[in-house]
Amino acid sequence: MIIRIGNRDRGPTGWACLCAVVMAALTLPPAGNAARLPTLKERKAITASLPAAIKNIPIGCVWLDIRVSSRNPRYAYVGMVYVGSVGAHSVCLRYASNGFAIVKNNGRWKQIYAGSVQPPCSFKIPRDLVSCH
Repeated sequence: MIIRIGNRDRGPTGWACLCAVVMAALTLPPAGNAARLPTLKERKAITASLPAAIKNIPIGCVWLDIRVSSRNPRYAYVGMVYVGSVGAHSVCLRYASNGFAIVKNNGRWKQIYAGSVQPPCSFKIPRDLVSCH
């Protein structure tokens, strides 16, 4: 099916560009509200605060997606991006999940939320990390 805008076809290259722009707009947070990557020191401290079940996952299976709030740098988001194979016989399959954690620094980083849905608004987690319900 070809969708026409006006009387011109976009062609495969035009559609690829349009799709890339739309996907970026839908997935990237607004520049003024964007969480930032952690410093190396923050990344080490946040990683050390995670439960052993997460810290002991083989390195080739996951990458920790860590973002620190630009609104309140005492909060950080920790998600797991699966980089290993998750086929039927993969060693990484047992670690597959869709959850994330929120950690807070009150002198040291501590996990305050873990789940796969938005946390309650009563947790007052900055919106540049995750929305709430």
